Amino acid sequence: MRRFTYPLIATTAAALMIAGASAASASTVNTPSTTGAPIGNIHAAGEQVSNRDFRFIASTLTVPDDSFAQYYQDIYPAEYIELSTGTALQGIGQNPGDQYARAGIETCAVAENANGNVNCGNATWVSFVEVFNNSLNGPFTFHYAPLDGVSGGDGVQFSIYDNVQGNELSFTITPPTPAGGQPVGGSTYKTQSYGAIFDHASALDDFTNGSNTPVALPPIVSAFKLNSFLGTAITTNSGAKGSFTGPWTTSQVIATSNGDVPPAGTERVWPTGLYSDGYKSNGAVRSADAFDIWAR
Repeated sequence: MRRFTYPLIATTAAALMIAGASAASASTVNTPSTTGAPIGNIHAAGEQVSNRDFRFIASTLTVPDDSFAQYYQDIYPAEYIELSTGTALQGIGQNPGDQYARAGIETCAVAENANGNVNCGNATWVSFVEVFNNSLNGPFTFHYAPLDGVSGGDGVQFSIYDNVQGNELSFTITPPTPAGGQPVGGSTYKTQSYGAIFDHASALDDFTNGSNTPVALPPIVSAFKLNSFLGTAITTNSGAKGSFTGPWTTSQVIATSNGDVPPAGTERVWPTGLYSDGYKSNGAVRSADAFDIWAR
């Protein structure tokens, strides 16, 4: 099983999820060409881009590297990439949209609680697709695939493509490939987009469907890393390509004690600065394509 080794991303050529990665150092930190104000809220953390219309996002999401996950699944956030009309965040000064498309990883306990038809068996983690349209009275599509055999630190690649002219959303899920085997739980999925014009794209850890907000830890507990978003590629409806850096505005999303950005609020979960991991995604290696999520 392929593993990601921290704090630097180190893999062998045979283990790379995305072929053609360069030797760029993960310690190279980049900042977006246009930086928006940080977004404070109480339940999610990551990165969000805006001020363009988007048709594509792809990223490799790592499974939290925690041996206790199978016992305390309800405290772990869902981690996902997203296209949305307006922000999906309930942050200060935010204007939530009415449609979104998500693809990512969550614990089986959360998935089974959200949808009684999900049976994860012995799996701890499940990949999911969720599409929401407020005019249809909520989520109209759920699609789950148990991620059998993945371990903490493994990476699963997700992509969302909005065929604007065809009015169709396409999702791909590519888990790690065991040595000498085939990916387990990989899938593709399609559904209608109902005319959505997605003017936001995000990569987030979100506690809404589990513990709702990050569990406040005692001050004596050191900060720890939850997971990473790697090899991220984003494309606008007009065909402009980038990572988290591009011809758009990029904002950090921070989960705090009261929804206010620091110093008014205390950080609970937050993203690191953007860095370059050297992965080739959607045809190219891009800078500022990765970040980590930390909690305390």
